Formats: sequence, structure tokens, C-alpha cells
Amino acid sequence: MIPETWIVVPTYWTFPTTAPGKELFAFDHPTPLDEEGTLARTLESFRKLQGKFNVLIIAGACNPLIEAQIDDKIRQIVRPFIQDFPLYLASPANLAALNALLPEPILRLDTYGNIRNVQLALPYLAGATSAVGIDDDEVIEIPDFVSRATRFLGNTVDGVKVGGVAGPYFDSVGDYRVTSDESIAKNPNIFLKKNFFMNEALRKAMTIPAGVEIVRSNVAFGGNMTMPRATIARTCHDPYIPRGEDYDYVINAAMDGTSFFFQPGMWITHLPPGAAVGSQAGDKASKLVSDIRRFIYFREKTRIYRELYPRGPLEFLYLLPYPGIYLDSSFDLQKQGILALDEKYPEYCQVHSPEKLVEDATTVANLRAREFFAYQEKWRHGLAQGAKNPKCAATIATFAVTK
Repeated sequence: MIPETWIVVPTYWTFPTTAPGKELFAFDHPTPLDEEGTLARTLESFRKLQGKFNVLIIAGACNPLIEAQIDDKIRQIVRPFIQDFPLYLASPANLAALNALLPEPILRLDTYGNIRNVQLALPYLAGATSAVGIDDDEVIEIPDFVSRATRFLGNTVDGVKVGGVAGPYFDSVGDYRVTSDESIAKNPNIFLKKNFFMNEALRKAMTIPAGVEIVRSNVAFGGNMTMPRATIARTCHDPYIPRGEDYDYVINAAMDGTSFFFQPGMWITHLPPGAAVGSQAGDKASKLVSDIRRFIYFREKTRIYRELYPRGPLEFLYLLPYPGIYLDSSFDLQKQGILALDEKYPEYCQVHSPEKLVEDATTVANLRAREFFAYQEKWRHGLAQGAKNPKCAATIATFAVTK
């Protein structure tokens, strides 16, 4: 019998350090093929978990040229764990067979949003009642984590139905805040001040009254989120957003009237490679570039949502202080994006035009933001039809790693 809960772990890989190649798909810190990475450490921590669950590994490749090598590499890493829990692998090698059974091939492995959608769709089509997202650079140290992650789903808290639950990341020294310094609180640039807004939102979500376990909140990290079947059926990740797909998912759910809750006691330890502290340690131009594209897109998507659904249930206050601040029309996102790049990464601007970047980001937002709502309708139809087709569950069963 298939366990009702699936723990899903996306893992991202790139060319060997000895034979680098062009990365067509951008991921924060993909593991080189000639290194072992952190996936085994994550799976090792699952051995301590109570209850029954399946584990699904999703393979993300920075370039299709190395997909077959990545499939072999992951199978080698996960093999020692197949006696501990049912273990499945979704990769380009087998995902096409499932896609062929859907009304449209909506499942892809080329962006964070698309990979997260595979993370939701496969458990759903296999009959699971919930999917727990955990990243491959984390460890779970709470034996009853699965119970904590799922027990409130579908319940009503303070008159609101729990449509999803998220929990905090702790870093290696036990801090839940994202990497920052006090000076950014006074920075006038909304992009360079991002971590300040994130930490304010985290502080609000973590500071709840004694005796209260969960609170309605839009704070979410993709590596510590649980979605029930009903939410998955209605809400997909946005395949067009360059990063921040976790917060964006909560917003997509809220657009449909579904509320997420934050549970401080549902924590994991986040240990990204090359970072001693900070749940999102690491600072590079590509992150800022993605943030500029992301928030320009976010503002446009919200505008189109209001156009399509003028009485829709999304509440602006629910999104504050982060990322709702980026909807404040008093901030010129395009201008601030240019200034942020000029100030933070002048060497990047010597090679790349920040003005052109912002112009392109605006053009893409104008096009893709409307397409998202069409994609979401395809998602709902595809999952509904796929759940009725027994071949989908049977195909996913063939993804099991058995030797």
C-alpha cells in the first residue's frame, strides 16, 4: 500500500569540475558530477523519522547533455537507502513516459518552478494525500517531523482552513534568519534591502503566543513546505518565475482563496555547501539579477490577477512585510533594479547593461504573467484527468529504485 505522505527531494547537478560545460538552466549551487554532494546526508537523516512515507528524488540537470550521467550518479547515491523506505527517482529518463499520459506535457525539469511542479504532480498522481518538500542540502533532526508537517492539513485554525504548512530553516548555529547585516535596514534600495524584509517577515512568523503551534502566514521556504492533495489539485508553481517559487506558490494559493500557515516547531537544518552560517548564505550577481526579474514579474502577475479576478480573495496585507512590499507603487522597480546592480556589482555592469536587463525583464513579465493563468488551468485539467487514468500511477510505480 502506498503511504499517504511523500517526502520529495529535488537535487541539482552540473558538469564535473574536471570537464566544465555551459549551464543552460540556472540553479544556485548544483553539485558537480565528480563530487558526492549532500544528498546522502539528507537521506541519512530520514532514517530517524517515525511513520511511513515514500521518498521521491527529482533530478535537475543544468544541461541536457549530462542527464544520463546524473541519473546513474543519483541511483548510485540512493542505493544504500532502498531498504529503509520506498524510494523513487524522477529524471528526464523516465518523466517523458508520464507526460505522454497527460492531456498536455506540463511536466518539465528545467526551472525551479517546473521542478517543484513535478514534486507535486507525481505524489498526487500516485494517490498521495500530501507532499512534503525537502531540499538536498538539509537534514531533519526531529523524529516526528512527518507528523508535525501533516497533522494540521485540512483543519480549521482561527476560522481559516489550513491549505498548506511551512516551517523555518535553521542554519548550522541555530539561527533562522537569512544572511544580512544591520546596515541594510536603512538602505533606500528595495532590492538591496530584501533580506531585511525577509527577516522581518520571519520574525513575525516565529514570534507567536505561548501554546500556539501554527499561525496564518505567507512565509515559506521550498525546502520545508507541505501541500495537501486538495491544494495541489488547484495550485501549481509558476514555471515562469526565475526564483522565489516558494513564496510565489503561497501567493498563487492565496489567489484561489487557500491559506498557508507557518509552524515554528516544524524546523529543518539547512546546510548549503560552502556556507557556514545563514539560511541563504551566498551572494552573487546572478541572484540579484533573478530577484529583479522576479519582482518585476510578481508585480505584473498581481496586476493581471486583479484584471482577471477583480473580486479575487488575495489580500495585500497577507503579503506584508515580504514580498508584498514589492507591490508598493511608490517604488519604481525598474529604476531601483538598475541602481542596485550599479551599486552592488559594478563589474557585472561593465559587461551587461542593467538598463537592457530591466527592459527585457519588463517585456517578459508582460508576456509570461498572463500565460501563467492559462498554465494553471492546464495544470488543474491535467491532474484531474491523470488521477482518473490508472496508467499514471502504474507508470510512477516504475520509477521505484530497487537495486
